[in-house]
Amino acid sequence: MLERTRKTKGVNAVNRALALLDVFIDGGKSLSLADLTKQTRLVKPTVLRLLLSLENGGYVTRLPSGQYQLGAKVLQLGTVYRTNFALDGLVLPVLEHLADVTKETASFHVKEGNKRICLFRAESPQPVRVFLVAGTVHPMDNTASGLVLQTYDAHGALTETKKLLFRTSGVRDSQTASLATPVFGHEDRLVGALTVTGPITRFQTAESNKVAPQLLAAASRLSRTLGAKTIPKG
Repeated sequence: MLERTRKTKGVNAVNRALALLDVFIDGGKSLSLADLTKQTRLVKPTVLRLLLSLENGGYVTRLPSGQYQLGAKVLQLGTVYRTNFALDGLVLPVLEHLADVTKETASFHVKEGNKRICLFRAESPQPVRVFLVAGTVHPMDNTASGLVLQTYDAHGALTETKKLLFRTSGVRDSQTASLATPVFGHEDRLVGALTVTGPITRFQTAESNKVAPQLLAAASRLSRTLGAKTIPKG
């Protein structure tokens, strides 16, 4: 019984340390001890002990101001994560092309548990644009990217739906709209969501209809490059 519980819940100290690191995802560049205590709902002595262990490991840095920020080890893990995907050289040129032809921000999102990660992005060349940060983690949501990941995660290209293009507006930001479509790879599994994002004012029906063919064509080319056998066509 003890062994089964351990496998299900893990180690409490590790879970608490990970919960502490999670606070930094949406908490800003640096956080105070009071912020971390409030967000984790842990008592101050426990948070201090966790911070000391994380600081010793390089995962957290204590600033002269007394606040804390993520350490260099987190950046190293992120770099390894991106490298292991081996997608940089394949996805980034596609995103740069999409940003060039659509004049909007192009991004590539992947599913990690119950979260979605903006793994790569290419910025719009226009002065007014949506700015996305590569590496940003969001809870799985009903944005266009999130809908793609939730719809195709289980069965990939074999998912029983003919819907390839997902359009949303005002989900995370009242001024932002997105179009997203799935990208498949080996054994027709879902690799990620290819997304174009911009101001709602530029994503009226006529404009988004111009973006859609470019997005679908780019996703088909990328899926073929990544080894998908079933190449959906929009």
